Amino acid sequence: RVSNLLGSSLLALKPMEYERYRGTVKFFRGSFGWLTSNDIAKKIGDRDIFLHKNQLNSVPSVGAIVEFKLVVDAKGQPKAEDAVVVSGAGACAGESKELKVSKDTKVKRAALMLFRGDEVLVLREKKDDQDTLLWSDLGGKVEFGESYLECAIRELDEEARGFLSPKSIEMLKLGLRNQYGDDRQTPEVVPLKASGKYPQAVAVFPLDCSGVELELLDAKGPNSFGVHEMRWLSRQHPDLRDRSLTRWPLLRAVCALRGACRGRSRSPRRAE
Repeated sequence: RVSNLLGSSLLALKPMEYERYRGTVKFFRGSFGWLTSNDIAKKIGDRDIFLHKNQLNSVPSVGAIVEFKLVVDAKGQPKAEDAVVVSGAGACAGESKELKVSKDTKVKRAALMLFRGDEVLVLREKKDDQDTLLWSDLGGKVEFGESYLECAIRELDEEARGFLSPKSIEMLKLGLRNQYGDDRQTPEVVPLKASGKYPQAVAVFPLDCSGVELELLDAKGPNSFGVHEMRWLSRQHPDLRDRSLTRWPLLRAVCALRGACRGRSRSPRRAE
C-alpha cells in the first residue's frame, strides 16, 4: 500500500493529481530522468520524481525547469505527468541541437579542455577495442536529448571518478555552467575529419584552471569507465604529438586551441 511508504503524507497526495507543480531536472538520459521539487518536498519529503519523455513536450537538459502534474504509482513512487519544459530544453525530441558549422559537418562529440598555463589535464584510458593505454580528453559522444555542455559535464562526472575529488568535480561543473550555461559563450568547434562524405567535428569547452587547486587522487586502479590515469601534461609533451600514444580528438584539440586557451582567463569559482 502507498501508506506503507509515505505514511502520513498519503492525505496530501490526493489533490496533487489536479494541481501543477514546478521542478528542476536532476538527471535525464535516453528516455527518462528525475526531478527535484521544493513544493513536493514539503508534502512528501525530499524524494526525486520520475520523469519519462512520453510525458514531455520536449527533451530537457539537466537544470531545466519543468511544470507537471503529480501522480503516485502502486509502489508509492512519485511520477510527473503532462509535463512541459518551461526553460532549459536540451533539444527537440529526437534531435541534438547543432552548432553553426559548415553545412555537411556533424558535431556528435563534446569534450573539455582544462588548462593552466602551458599544461592541460588529460587522462589515460583503455577502451575495449584498444591493446594499449592512450592519452585522451574528458569527452565522448553526445547522447540523445543532451546539449553539448551537458554531455561534457556528464563525461567529466564519469571519467574523472576516482581521479579527481568530488569537491573538485563540482567546482569544475559550476565553472563550466557559469561560463557556458544559457549560451553565455559557445564552445570551440574543432574539425576531426574535414574531408570525405561525412565531415566530423568536436565541441570543445576550454576552461582556465589557473590558480585553482584541483585535487588529484591517488587511484589504486582503473575506474569503471576504463580510465587508468589522470595528470597535467605540457602541451609540448611529445606524447601529445604522437598518434600512437594519443587519441585523435585530444591531439587535434591541443593543436587547434593553443590560441583559444591562452585567450580565456576565466577560472572555475571556488566552492563555498
